[in-house]
Amino acid sequence: MIERLKNKFGVNQPIFTSEILEEMKEYSRARVFQLLKNAEQEKTIIKFDKGIYYIPTKTRYGLSLISVEQVIRKKFISNEENVFGIYGGLQMELNFMLTTQVPNTIEVITNHETMFVREIKLKDRKIILRKSRLLITKENADAYTILELFTGIDMKKYFNDTLVQKEIRTFIKDKKIKRKDISSLVRAFPAKTTRNLMESGMIDEFA
Repeated sequence: MIERLKNKFGVNQPIFTSEILEEMKEYSRARVFQLLKNAEQEKTIIKFDKGIYYIPTKTRYGLSLISVEQVIRKKFISNEENVFGIYGGLQMELNFMLTTQVPNTIEVITNHETMFVREIKLKDRKIILRKSRLLITKENADAYTILELFTGIDMKKYFNDTLVQKEIRTFIKDKKIKRKDISSLVRAFPAKTTRNLMESGMIDEFA
């Protein structure tokens, strides 16, 4: 089982129970959990949290660890094939230099949430999950990020900051966000999003 999981998911990567059951589907559920229990005892697989495992490697300090951020990214933001979420809240503000505060609580906007807002915990870390306004995909995630930023941004407090302006312009340029990308999503956002975009002058940055 461990060799199969290693080949499929790699080491030091979150593996969810549902993925293990799917990979080992020729075995009964009870047998898979028995194999998992044996592997845990042998420390060839580590249980990170309920329903979450990983295959560790040996380091000079003992067995390797994975982070809460790795789990959040795979479960709520993206995997190798798809994008289905973005960071929100303080983490988004940190990414755009609106703050230097590293958030204790991680906020995520994701397709993988059915409630408007919900709080969960991973390893005693608080996670706020928000239902996406519309379907987030690999193609629209960057434009969605900009619109979400301008929905929550305090224009008077932040937007005279040249560093903030530079970070936003760089993001738009690097991600090649076009005006049509913004137009296709903006109806799902409140009126103040468009107003903030217009007042900022950033609307001219989109090709």
